[in-house]
Amino acid sequence: MKYYIESKEQSAELLRLALPLMAGQHAAYHPVSYTLWYEHLAGINPPLSAALTARLELHQPLTDDEVCRLYMRHISERDAAVLDNLQQRLQSLLDEAAQTFNTAGEDTGQFARTLRASRADLAEENTVAKVQQVISRLLGEAQRMETVTQILTEKLEGRSEEVKALTQQLLQAQTEALVDPLCGIANRRGFARQARAVLEGRADLNGCALVLAAVDHFTQINDRYGHLLGDKVLRALAAILVRQPTDRGIAARIGGEQFALLLPNMTLEGARAVVDQIRSAVARVKIRRDQTTEIVGALTVSFGIAAAAAGATLDTLTFQADQALYAAKRAGGNQVCVESLGSSAPRALEVSLAPGLCAARAQASSVN
Repeated sequence: MKYYIESKEQSAELLRLALPLMAGQHAAYHPVSYTLWYEHLAGINPPLSAALTARLELHQPLTDDEVCRLYMRHISERDAAVLDNLQQRLQSLLDEAAQTFNTAGEDTGQFARTLRASRADLAEENTVAKVQQVISRLLGEAQRMETVTQILTEKLEGRSEEVKALTQQLLQAQTEALVDPLCGIANRRGFARQARAVLEGRADLNGCALVLAAVDHFTQINDRYGHLLGDKVLRALAAILVRQPTDRGIAARIGGEQFALLLPNMTLEGARAVVDQIRSAVARVKIRRDQTTEIVGALTVSFGIAAAAAGATLDTLTFQADQALYAAKRAGGNQVCVESLGSSAPRALEVSLAPGLCAARAQASSVN
């Protein structure tokens, strides 16, 4: 779907203008952030421009979370509106095709009635003139049907091409609206939609587990090594999450350095085993700086796990997993905290840390 019609020269000028604005924010130089400033400077998104102008008047730099919220509200929701418009256009085409078939059916019915009347006429005593009259009538109807058929064929061929184009636009719009542009996995909206699909035919999420993961000290990684390397870290974690061999597991980046993994038909112990696999894969990750062989250090991730009980919804499950994740980070990071719905506070597990370090037990308090 083509939203941007600016030439290469125009887009280069927009890039030049956008970079100083992006430099003045806390948010990273990622595609989501750039899209905001591009659309603002290009003047193609007035609601976004109004929101950015009002926000900048506060003289407070934008954070990654604020950038994500602006993107969701003024760009992703617009894409959803585009999606609805495409669906309406497709429905109109189908309605028009149905009307065309109805019209063709009426013409066919008229032709059939003419054939029956002609047959009845020929069954009677006929003269040469009468036979000629019947033949002339049949020739006229045959020519009319040939014309109708040709018009119908041309209409259907044209509509077929339109349907193909709309289908392609629909698929692209769905992808843009539901996928995180940096990591290539579901975003928060895509995660919610896939979670609803899991709920089909079920009363609640009972029997499911949710894992929330967050890269430890991510701000320091960006500050020390740059946002390009920070992006590599996020993509590496996303790749590990989607490789987990779980039944219909749903992985998503839900904001900043935070990820989610919904595990249907998974017990608490099963979710812990999955997290152990993820942690082992994370421990093997070696992040190198661009254009060098320098390894920037071990990547560590904090995890919060929640197991759903009867009556659990995605909101309640997310809240509990988030509480557990917060406890893991408060315990120093590189920890796994587990929360079962209904318990009073997340509890930290004894976990093996990175190679060369001893095991540690975090004393996590209740998180308000």
